[in-house]
Amino acid sequence: MDEKARRKQFLSFLLGSEIYGVPLGECKEVDHNKKILKVPCSPAHVEGIVNLRGDVVTILNLRSLFGRMQNREEDKYSIIRLKGKKESFAIMADEVSDIIEVEEKNFEPCPSHIDEREGRFIRNVALFKGETLIILNHEELLRLEDV
Repeated sequence: MDEKARRKQFLSFLLGSEIYGVPLGECKEVDHNKKILKVPCSPAHVEGIVNLRGDVVTILNLRSLFGRMQNREEDKYSIIRLKGKKESFAIMADEVSDIIEVEEKNFEPCPSHIDEREGRFIRNVALFKGETLIILNHEELLRLEDV
């Protein structure tokens, strides 16, 4: 197996001081600071909906989903649209960081001390350049689309 085949690429983003990542191939687009329309009676983890290139897209708030404090600036955020069955789903991040390439040997399983609610959405963690990247399970996130 060659060097390139043992590396995986992730779009990294920040939630507070934590670095998260989703597989680059599962990301459709990134946008910033779009006006989000709140939807009455929606679950707490649904931030609302937004118009992205003519599509109405549901925005998932990971902070709410993971039970974290809402301390981001209200008018500064990024939206990462994921590839899904209907391609009408995105996650909200404080800031999109970079594309990170990680060698397979640097992957670790999801830590056992993470509670069940958050753990279902975390595939594993990866160590790179002295930092820890929390890799999301995008399939589980997309399942929320059908709820």
